[in-house]
Amino acid sequence: MKFYQKNFCRLCKSRKIECQLSLTPTPPADSYVKKNDLNKTQDLIPLNLYLCNDCGHTQLSHVIDAEEVYLNYIYETESTLGLGSHFQNCAHDIVQSFKPQKGGLVVDIGSNDGILLSFFKDLGMNTLGVDPMPGIAEKANKRGIETIPDFFNSDIAYKIVKDYETPAIISCNNLVADTDELDSFIDNIKIMMDHDTLFFFETFYFYLQVKNNVWDFTYHEHYSYFTVKPLKAYFKKLGLEIIDVKPNETKGGSMRMALQLVGGKRKISSNVQDFIDKEEAEGFQTPKIFKTYSKKISKGKNEYSKLINNIKREGKKIIGYGASATSTTLIYHYDMGNHLDYLVDDFEAKQNLFSPGKGLPVYPPNKIYEDHPDYIVLLAWRYYKKILDKHQDFIKNGGKFIIPLPNLKIVDYIE
Repeated sequence: MKFYQKNFCRLCKSRKIECQLSLTPTPPADSYVKKNDLNKTQDLIPLNLYLCNDCGHTQLSHVIDAEEVYLNYIYETESTLGLGSHFQNCAHDIVQSFKPQKGGLVVDIGSNDGILLSFFKDLGMNTLGVDPMPGIAEKANKRGIETIPDFFNSDIAYKIVKDYETPAIISCNNLVADTDELDSFIDNIKIMMDHDTLFFFETFYFYLQVKNNVWDFTYHEHYSYFTVKPLKAYFKKLGLEIIDVKPNETKGGSMRMALQLVGGKRKISSNVQDFIDKEEAEGFQTPKIFKTYSKKISKGKNEYSKLINNIKREGKKIIGYGASATSTTLIYHYDMGNHLDYLVDDFEAKQNLFSPGKGLPVYPPNKIYEDHPDYIVLLAWRYYKKILDKHQDFIKNGGKFIIPLPNLKIVDYIE
């Protein structure tokens, strides 16, 4: 596994960065393995958040090479509950708010299975995806979303402008925070832009991550933990201006940021400064916020450990529900590997694999009704209402769900 330590700020290049939060080291969070690979060692990589004392940006200390992540990736957008309807609303909102020319080109970087582009296509836009994940471009092409099966770079950017047209919209969702060489990535985006082009991206928003206590979204695929203030200065330096910011609750708390070239035709929304004012008022670019955050995480871990130790003393059987990247962070930091018998997950591609490092087997959810565990720890706790709705019979038969975040609770009744 190729990884290295980043000893300067990704945004402003300052070396005045300091560790503010240390979580338990983990293997790459989504590196679920086949049975034949269980004997292969998976590196434990530090999971530390560093704050830049100059610009206020937050980032991980250690970076995994992008090819290691995206050429060994098991994820499809459709596998995330509710994300399809979110992207449908996103496409409608972008078209309604920014009014791109009908029939203009929408380019999505990291387009995965093409679901976002399919909604832009329904709205009369032409579409093109770019994604290097093995097999995913083929799947998107079959659903009518033309996709270039490669990493986005300057060659791809020039090819798009030459062979297609200057895009009306460029989108990039949940990838900007996962890009190490951000300067060159943004420079390549700019190759495809003119003063009419709208560039927007979604990323989880560190402000909401802290407020909502969704620290399990800290894992190695996510290099940067963005707030608006450092990004405004960063993009201005590269010739772009933020014209709009909208929060949403996907991924436990995200934001959609819209940009144009400096001097573009659209007005800058007042909400950009509103977000910056809110961040500054609560100390989000200072060590103060991390002290509070770290105490809250430690308190949650202690409460969980106490509960589980009591359950184990009673000899009860405990399993986990959810085999995602966030599950790895939770399993390691809460030391769940010694009390979960196995995991279940609805996503077929994860079934019959084994969890990163701990080697917990992943089964389909029907395993619940074959084994009758006493407790299920909802690692996929963001979707607990939908999971509970699907598994009322587990509760009726005396089973209990443990919801570890954002606040620990046991659910043993039908909501």
